[in-house]
Amino acid sequence: ALPAPTDDELKAWHQANIDRFTRPEARRIAYAALLPDAIAADQPVDEAALKQMYDDRIDEFVVPERRLVERLVFPDQAAADAASARLDAGAPFETLVIERGLTLDAVDLGDVSQDDLGAAGAAVFAAAEGSVTAAESDLGPALFRVNGTLAGESISFDEAREVLAAEMQADAARRLIADKVEAIDDLLAGGAELKELAAEMGMTFDTLDHVPGQQGTAPIEGYTAFRTAADAVTAEDFPEAVVLDDGGVVAMQFLELVPAAPIPFDEAREAVAEDWRGAQLAEAL
Repeated sequence: ALPAPTDDELKAWHQANIDRFTRPEARRIAYAALLPDAIAADQPVDEAALKQMYDDRIDEFVVPERRLVERLVFPDQAAADAASARLDAGAPFETLVIERGLTLDAVDLGDVSQDDLGAAGAAVFAAAEGSVTAAESDLGPALFRVNGTLAGESISFDEAREVLAAEMQADAARRLIADKVEAIDDLLAGGAELKELAAEMGMTFDTLDHVPGQQGTAPIEGYTAFRTAADAVTAEDFPEAVVLDDGGVVAMQFLELVPAAPIPFDEAREAVAEDWRGAQLAEAL
């Protein structure tokens, strides 16, 4: 194990490698943003519409039990009976498939529901996993091998309500924001400052130091549209509405260039210690 570094060692490492602990030049940007997540919880929920959403998407919430099945079809019942007899005598299912000039891929149905199997559904779903059962298929007499069981799932409306309500509120928030974009542009065109815009339209006002080509830690920098606009905005540009990927909207203004500057030791201490450990380990190795 490497010895723990002292503060003096870390401070010396910080100074000796200050280029590694220097913030790059950044663009200080003021912005006003309105994001769906910020207002979604305030949107009303229509219980009748919520129930209709659940009914319309019932296949997402009620999934029937399924089976992993292979089906080997025969030209007539006599051939199917003969194949069943050979299975009972110990012949592998794979051998019967090969003798029919087929491959296992060709007879694989994947995962199917009981309804998918038609008339054979009841017999196949009653069969044990790993067994082979004979049944009439849509293509004629067949042998079905059950390779696995996938349990069904049933999520009640009450269980699904929270997720559906969140979707409904998020959609309402996006529509509300979309209705405000034109008004936001009109206010900006009329010369409104970003702080005034934020107060008028219920937006959040803030500033950040954005490094072109990089995604910073501010949540707003997680949006590609914001980073693209922040990379390009200049002091001569007037703020305008930029619609974000999730339906949010932001307007920004370039304030100033922030020159590259060393990160103070106290702020960079953890990164300095990690860098020091990496160098010491490399040297020891």
